[in-house]
Amino acid sequence: MDNDWISESVILSAANIKSGSGLSASISLRSELLTLSQQAHEACGNPEEPGGFSQAERAAISSRMCRLNDEAKLANYYSDLIPNSADETKIANINYLGGGNRRLGAILRHVDLVTASPKDASEADIRSLENSGISTEDIVRLSELIAFVNYEIRVVKGIRLMEKVL
Repeated sequence: MDNDWISESVILSAANIKSGSGLSASISLRSELLTLSQQAHEACGNPEEPGGFSQAERAAISSRMCRLNDEAKLANYYSDLIPNSADETKIANINYLGGGNRRLGAILRHVDLVTASPKDASEADIRSLENSGISTEDIVRLSELIAFVNYEIRVVKGIRLMEKVL
């Protein structure tokens, strides 16, 4: 099987898996899953209908989530997608709480909660987003991004563990 798809996978790049490595042969058996994951990565990061979240905000939120999970390589990947002049670079800093911006503060609280303690998230947290002026459609978009990036982080960490075992 041709392993060119490995170089196109953000997950495998972040896990530091190289084409031709011992683990790449095993992973090639699941190439369809990784292809679908890459498609989801692109759809969440730069969707056709971005709604109230710019690509820079999405990248910054994703980088923040990676930092919350001690996933530096993936965090840096996402940070590199943020334009140098963008205010969104602050969002990637896990100590930044929104700078007094009500909408952004609510988003960051929600992102941090669902990333660090998903079992503690409740309907009240969704209401907080709504009360901050975030539309239902954008809450769904944010939820999709949070779910995908957390999935991506866990797959990267899992592949790294597999490499240690093999």
